[in-house]
Amino acid sequence: MTKGRLLVIDDEPDLRDVLVTLLENEASEIVLAANGAEAISQLESQSFEAILSDERMPKKSGLDVLRWLRHRGRDTPFVIHTGYGSRQLYAEAEALNAFGIIEKPWTEETLVTTVRKALELGVALKKAVPVRS
Repeated sequence: MTKGRLLVIDDEPDLRDVLVTLLENEASEIVLAANGAEAISQLESQSFEAILSDERMPKKSGLDVLRWLRHRGRDTPFVIHTGYGSRQLYAEAEALNAFGIIEKPWTEETLVTTVRKALELGVALKKAVPVRS
């Protein structure tokens, strides 16, 4: 199966490095953003088959990025990983059609499997969009 492009958003540089190491075999390319504002800047000019985002970050949160995407009609599979899960977070993420939420501390298997499935869905969605001539 064709691997898709993944955007990883996290404000902790060491964790971004860990995420790249864990996910490098799952994606054709991994692009990094240090916060939600940087991610939105990336999303304005690029497309991704899936997004993995921390929730609590400076400038803009993971939910802010997800909200931005959905208000633009983009259905990119979006996975949130957080150490601050709450009913409100789950409710809003569900309302915005998030692909999933992974609670920290997560296991490598859970993270990799969830992101792999999000990428597979993103690739399938992209293939399903009719090409206009």
